[in-house]
Amino acid sequence: MLRKAIYPKVEVLIKPLVEFLNQKGFSPNQLTFAGLALNFLAGYMYANGFLVAGAVILILGSLGDLLDGPLANLSKKSSSFGAFLDSTIDRYSDFFIFGGLALHFARTGQVGWFLIVMGIILGSFATSYTKARAENFIKHCHAGIFERAERLIAIALGTLVPFLLPLILIVLFLGTNGTAIHRIFHTRNALAKDSPK
Repeated sequence: MLRKAIYPKVEVLIKPLVEFLNQKGFSPNQLTFAGLALNFLAGYMYANGFLVAGAVILILGSLGDLLDGPLANLSKKSSSFGAFLDSTIDRYSDFFIFGGLALHFARTGQVGWFLIVMGIILGSFATSYTKARAENFIKHCHAGIFERAERLIAIALGTLVPFLLPLILIVLFLGTNGTAIHRIFHTRNALAKDSPK
């Protein structure tokens, strides 16, 4: 949702960078895996309590996710497999980021926040899974507002400004699981609407 609203506005800004990467021979998959590596590093920093450093690395890692699609289009390397790979890598990245944060809370004895972050991981995966499964039966399932871009922006903000982190974690827990539940009901209603009377 947020990506659709913001991306057209930043497309002009990132175009020179995408052209530069294309001229240097970088491939979309290289950006995808570079983003994965940076997100792993962000999770490692989170796990060791370096929240601000983790947030900065997370923001850098998110550039790979922002640029790989436009680079694929510009270099004529866009493919269904590339889109599939990108979505799959995103799930690993999400686990590294939030898993690292969960490990930080486990190490510091903050069991309640550890469980909240585990709930965010569950909600994040359920949000993606409900969309993927729903679109086997209905054309589109974009219901809900806590998609990946919103989750990453929220957690980057919360770890850059740590006093906001408790509030943001609660919002993410409710938002991710709420989005998954929203998609379940959206799919049920869409299927009921399309079924023969």
